[in-house]
Amino acid sequence: MADPTPSTPVTPSARVDGLLFQLRWIMALLVFPIAWIESGNRPLAPQLLTWFLIVVLINLIYGALLRFLPKFTKWLPVPSLVLDILLFGALPFLTDVNSLLLDSFAIFPALIGAIRFNPGIGFLIALILSVVLIVNNVLRGAINPSDLVSRALPIIALVGGVPIIGYLAKREKEAAISQATHELDELRGTIAGAKLLYQTSDLFTLTTNYRPVLEAMLEAGVKGLPEARREDGPAIGIAFFFDDQDPAKSLRVVAARNLDSADETRSVPGKTGIIGEALQTGQVSSTERVHIDPELTGFNALTHCRSAVCYPLQSGLEQYGVVVLASPAPRRPAPQHLELMRAFTSQAGIAFQNARLYQITRKEQNRIIHDDTKVRQKLARDLYDGPTQIVAGLVMQLEFIARLMDTNPGEAKQELARARATAEQTAKEIRTALFTLRPLALESKGLSAALEQYGERLRETEKARITIEPGNFSAELDTNTATTIFAIIEEAIGNARKHTENAPIHVRVTRQTNTLVATIQDQGPGFDLDQVSRGYDHRTSLGLQNMRERALLINGDLRIDSAPGHGTRITLITPLPAASALTRAP
Repeated sequence: MADPTPSTPVTPSARVDGLLFQLRWIMALLVFPIAWIESGNRPLAPQLLTWFLIVVLINLIYGALLRFLPKFTKWLPVPSLVLDILLFGALPFLTDVNSLLLDSFAIFPALIGAIRFNPGIGFLIALILSVVLIVNNVLRGAINPSDLVSRALPIIALVGGVPIIGYLAKREKEAAISQATHELDELRGTIAGAKLLYQTSDLFTLTTNYRPVLEAMLEAGVKGLPEARREDGPAIGIAFFFDDQDPAKSLRVVAARNLDSADETRSVPGKTGIIGEALQTGQVSSTERVHIDPELTGFNALTHCRSAVCYPLQSGLEQYGVVVLASPAPRRPAPQHLELMRAFTSQAGIAFQNARLYQITRKEQNRIIHDDTKVRQKLARDLYDGPTQIVAGLVMQLEFIARLMDTNPGEAKQELARARATAEQTAKEIRTALFTLRPLALESKGLSAALEQYGERLRETEKARITIEPGNFSAELDTNTATTIFAIIEEAIGNARKHTENAPIHVRVTRQTNTLVATIQDQGPGFDLDQVSRGYDHRTSLGLQNMRERALLINGDLRIDSAPGHGTRITLITPLPAASALTRAP
């Protein structure tokens, strides 16, 4: 089935023409009874009948054009007004009597001119028809002192009433246009908000790049602003973010619509004007005097703008920047547009927070992978330098023993005893290496027990001169916290053993109020801390940096005191979880 042909839309001008078409029939039909009554029931004059036939013919042609040739209706207002002036202006001359009612019909074309065009045209038509009425009365000799007032009433109504009615109609027309413009702005804002919802609904949840979100938001925001004249210039949209590289935390342009290239490199303090107000209150701020805003006047593209709205970009208590929408129009955006933009800037703030959290998570993930790689490399070095070399030497020793079995059994027996001691030592070193990777005692018995076992293994396997005061921290201490503390202490002991050539090492762990304090002190050669810190970017060993990063994970503070010839003292201070029911260290 074919679709019906769409009908031509009816314009407001065509509606007015249709109303006038109907009014002419009514007024033409009223002429006969009025003329018959005013003439004393005498037969009507032939010229009046001719007038009626002319009105009927003209109005039929007028109606046919409206019905069958609607595209010509835009040419009808002026010709129809001229015909109405001629027809109703001639009406008083076509009767045998002077009729006030028929004279009043002259008001009809004057009112049409005042209402449809403007009060000036209506007043001009009223003057012309007033002259016609005066001439008619003079020719008929109808003006005398007794009925002077009554004969002047139609003239007074024409000259005085028509401009007033036209002026009131003009005001109503302007009010209707203003209301329609306002509703159009609201509708435009609603459409822009719907487009923004469509464009950014997936971006908020799927992307970790904030730029597409800003671009879509600015595009819809600018389109929803009130329209101005084309010669006034376009609306402007600017997104500002805090500059993390600037100590003053100024706002820099990160995205824009219709902004000059020179303005894209500008930054603002964000302390005054609508930007400062939005950041301080966390609410939308606006102005209708952009030219005096202290922070927006520096933008060349905003010199033609009159009104502007500033939306804060925030999530919770954390602020990321602002979005400024400016327009040459003097009006603020529609309330619907304001609400939609406020909602979407809030959603954008959440998206920015998610993107930042994602970046932090990725950075932490990379750090964990990097730390795991370093642990594996350290384990490989320890196994290669220690047990692997020993096992290789043990294999050579066993081959030597095999040859001695035939030539010197007694010496072979002694070599077997030494090989056994070497194998036992190697097994202990391997168990110690595995213990540092995952100290099971830390999970089952707590930090103090794990430190005590670690010290025993070092003294037994490597003859280390180490003393440990582990305190009294049971398994009730949070496992993650205990594991991190153990790793820091193990790293500090490893660094001390590497550089002190078996100098004494003392470890002490205590509890002070709700704080754990761990001290690792050696009597080694020490080092210049400032020199080591300056050259850390070129070092391959990152022991000190690892300890600092681990301390930050448990909200701790790592202090290093060292000087050449005076040994090294490392102190870890970290708060203990309030929920942990720890026994005080003696």
